[in-house]
Amino acid sequence: MTDTWLSEEEWLAGMVRAYVGCSVLLTDPDGRVLLLKATYRGRWQFPGGAMDPGEDPAECAARELREETALVAPELRLLVVEWREPIPRQGRNAHPAVQFMFDGGTVPADTPLTLQAEEVADYGFFPPAQAAPLLHPCAADRLTRALHLRRTGGTALLRSPGYLG
Repeated sequence: MTDTWLSEEEWLAGMVRAYVGCSVLLTDPDGRVLLLKATYRGRWQFPGGAMDPGEDPAECAARELREETALVAPELRLLVVEWREPIPRQGRNAHPAVQFMFDGGTVPADTPLTLQAEEVADYGFFPPAQAAPLLHPCAADRLTRALHLRRTGGTALLRSPGYLG
């Protein structure tokens, strides 16, 4: 038997690549969840977005929250990691995605938000039961898990079919 060693380039070409996104669970004192209505998607979503080169997940979540709402979370705690399968219709760009969700804490109900006009059309604080139907079903599951983990501690790993939102 002959051992065949791959070059570094061949080895790297065979590695799984994934899109990485980060979001923040933020609530008001009544437990209502902050959701944003993006200008480029039909569904509401959590503050967050795609990771930039050189960022770690917490830095990405903090940056996205700041860019989209002008809010600064004093500390972020990891709640949920969601592994999303590739979306087949994306063809050669079909890669899995990893979504990190952090707890951003609670903000006073009258906290002013400055929305990033080119990306965020609207925002609202919604009771969890009202927020869930506004989200993609997998994101609604992430919300349910995140709220539970916020109360009980720990983190969870979720696995979802591929989706945008």
